[in-house]
Amino acid sequence: MQVIPRIYMGGNCREAIALYGDVFGATVDYMMTFGDAKMGTAEQKDLIINSQLDLDGHKFHLADNMGMNIVSGNQLSFTVILSNPDEVKAAFEKIKAGGTVMMEPAPSFFSPCHCGVTDQFGITWQINCSK
Repeated sequence: MQVIPRIYMGGNCREAIALYGDVFGATVDYMMTFGDAKMGTAEQKDLIINSQLDLDGHKFHLADNMGMNIVSGNQLSFTVILSNPDEVKAAFEKIKAGGTVMMEPAPSFFSPCHCGVTDQFGITWQINCSK
């Protein structure tokens, strides 16, 4: 069994894909627009109906919504474990732009460097490194 998280965006899926590629090195396995799928309205033709990103072997899907009411919440958080504190701090500096910092990079009881950010798209990230 494989479980793949799916994140619905409010029309800015391409921007999110670019940010996650820049911050975490995520690569796009595939990306399809509403126009490619011959679905949606003329205004939706360039929006993303489905995409799959690969974050170091971990897959997740991103898509623009199709008329759903997108509500950002705190029930979902992604944790990314990087190699060292410098990588954590570099990722934090990039992803915090336009977002909300929950915790600046700092040592914690479980990591030499940990931080928390809700990005500009309302997605919450916990970023740390192993001991």
